[in-house]
Amino acid sequence: MNTLFEKIKQAIKDDFYEVAEKQKQSNPISLLNQYLRESEAEVKKASKLIERQKLLKDEFYKEWKQAETMADRRRHQGEIALEAGAEDLSEIALREQAQYEERAERLKQGYENSMNQLEELEHKYREMKLKLKDMHMKRLELMGQENIVIMKNKMNRVLKESEFGIPAENLENIEKLFDREEKKANDEYDISLFDARIQQLAKEINKQETGELRNNS
Repeated sequence: MNTLFEKIKQAIKDDFYEVAEKQKQSNPISLLNQYLRESEAEVKKASKLIERQKLLKDEFYKEWKQAETMADRRRHQGEIALEAGAEDLSEIALREQAQYEERAERLKQGYENSMNQLEELEHKYREMKLKLKDMHMKRLELMGQENIVIMKNKMNRVLKESEFGIPAENLENIEKLFDREEKKANDEYDISLFDARIQQLAKEINKQETGELRNNS
């Protein structure tokens, strides 16, 4: 029994969330808020990518300059070895000089590529931030439109209803009912007044007849 109850409760909960989600999806401001959150998350990712790219660029630059320094050192060492007649050392120095120069060239190219990539990322990042600002402005515009729609709906309800919250057509029926009751009360009053006057006339006639009888006797 408990298991069945839990299943029913979960099914009701799922239906509720499904309806709530559909209502949320049909609301343009809710959709825009969701898109804003997703865009803000992407902007944060882009910011982190830029920081990583800057580190990569700095690393390329450092390695490039170190390779250039080592190439110059091996060149200078090769010259010293050649002057000293140590041709074997001179050959080693010249070979390593070439290796460092080749490495320096690759690192220089990597540095330049990382610079171009960084500029592209920063350009895209600025575009994303501007787009995000535009979306925030659009959200404010939609909120303003939503306020107008809500106010118009409330005003329409006020115009259609009386100050007591009664629909206009029902209010007309109530007014007609009061009119009928008022007419009925007036008719009853007129009838009561008529009866009272007739009763008064009857009393006067009775007095006259009584007086005549006394005079004759």
